[in-house]
Amino acid sequence: MTRGTWHLGVLLFCLLTASASAQDGMLGLPLVLREGGWARYVGQSSAGPSFFVFKVGPSDTHEGQRARWLVLEVDVPATGRVALEFLVKGAVFTADQVLLTRVRMPGQAPQDAAEVFSGAARPAAWKPRVLRKATARVAGRELPVTEYSFPAGLTATWSSAVPGVGLVEVTGPEPFQLIAFGVGGDPWKGVVSGATWPAPPATK
Repeated sequence: MTRGTWHLGVLLFCLLTASASAQDGMLGLPLVLREGGWARYVGQSSAGPSFFVFKVGPSDTHEGQRARWLVLEVDVPATGRVALEFLVKGAVFTADQVLLTRVRMPGQAPQDAAEVFSGAARPAAWKPRVLRKATARVAGRELPVTEYSFPAGLTATWSSAVPGVGLVEVTGPEPFQLIAFGVGGDPWKGVVSGATWPAPPATK
């Protein structure tokens, strides 16, 4: 796996686990566990655009604990689609809820690791603040959203209508935004791996 892929995975994980101790579930940016659901995103960085999909996988059991797979697929140029899979218990993606991680690389056997985030501590400064409730238009649909502000210049827009992590847009040093979502079917349909996609219109 490339350094950029790991960086993307860590960035998203940090955002999602930012408020693990919050009492209000909304402030924990909860998962939207709609089985078969998916959401496709495009991210921007100094290295160029990154395209990735979050998918809600099936339920599973690990050491007697029921959980559900959350899959992050990243399109890596010259490599193909790399999958980072997290077996998560509960409805909020926090470090202590990840029972098992799995990495799938093209042409290689899956690699499992337990307790990857064991003992992980989030920075105390990572506490989101609700900015406002609004609507955003994505893929021709108006979505109810909640905007959050994080330290370090990040803002996140979340919606219960979006399967997976519920994110609609993240702004900051390396922003990304939702471009399509649904339930069932192939989230990559019509997309050639490694191809250059046109920049999507900004959500409003």
